[in-house]
Amino acid sequence: MGLVRRGWRPRTTGYHADMNWTDEHRDTFETNRQSWDERVDAHWQSAMYQQHVTDLRNGTPCLREYILQDVGPVDGKSLVHLQCHMGMETLSWSMLGATSVGLDFSQPAIDKANQLRDELKLDTRFVCANVYDAPNAIGAANGGAFDIAFVSVGALCWLPDVPRWADVVRQLLKPAGRLYVNEVHPFLDVFDDADNGQQIEVKYAYLDAQPIVFENDGTYASPDAVFEHNQHVYYIHSIGTVINALIDAGFVIDRFTESSECGWPRFKMMEQVGPDDWAFEDKAMCSLPHKYTLMAHVG
Repeated sequence: MGLVRRGWRPRTTGYHADMNWTDEHRDTFETNRQSWDERVDAHWQSAMYQQHVTDLRNGTPCLREYILQDVGPVDGKSLVHLQCHMGMETLSWSMLGATSVGLDFSQPAIDKANQLRDELKLDTRFVCANVYDAPNAIGAANGGAFDIAFVSVGALCWLPDVPRWADVVRQLLKPAGRLYVNEVHPFLDVFDDADNGQQIEVKYAYLDAQPIVFENDGTYASPDAVFEHNQHVYYIHSIGTVINALIDAGFVIDRFTESSECGWPRFKMMEQVGPDDWAFEDKAMCSLPHKYTLMAHVG
């Protein structure tokens, strides 16, 4: 993750002042938004995302098979994809017959999503907004509008308030609506590369939701790219925090699974073992959880 700086003092930016948050929360979003905005072009041009674009142009959804099996048929269903980035998974759901809406806080990412949507001649709707403002931004504030809420890799770690997020998702869903989360496992977030790049070591607290502020260049899709905005604010939300937040918001947990699958070189000592798969050489370390999936429905 790079260099951690504790005791971070926020800048007052006024980002979404109506949210009744502290200056630190608002500044968290502004800091991360600047980073994501700047990385959109590098992501778009990267081999990872260009493969997704190629797949979509060829009529192939860029969704893992286990996701398709878990979520099941979506033809005729309404689906909201929260923190959708450039919307390629959102467009995939539209290809499969869902009436899809993607939401992200980065306008450049939404611009790319709209560009690709128009090229593919799909009717997907994209909205640029803070995820906590989703019901109002999407127009679902007066009652749930969606059958399915979809949240995918690298979403919750940027949010300071998981219970509030769970309430937002609940507001977006119809009675008996379903939530599917395919997310990075927070246990691996306690580790970082050792200085020699040949080991990983414990550097962060698992049961501490305080912001981790770090600075690093590059990005997961283009590690050698150089950017101006390199500060990031990251949160480790334990599995228990996520599950209990959903229960408190009125969800029933249907299934929870953990997986060692990793779709990018998360640590320096990982090796590529497939087109979108990376793993440790050491067999014992290969059993560490990199991802989890969670399925729930409105109770």
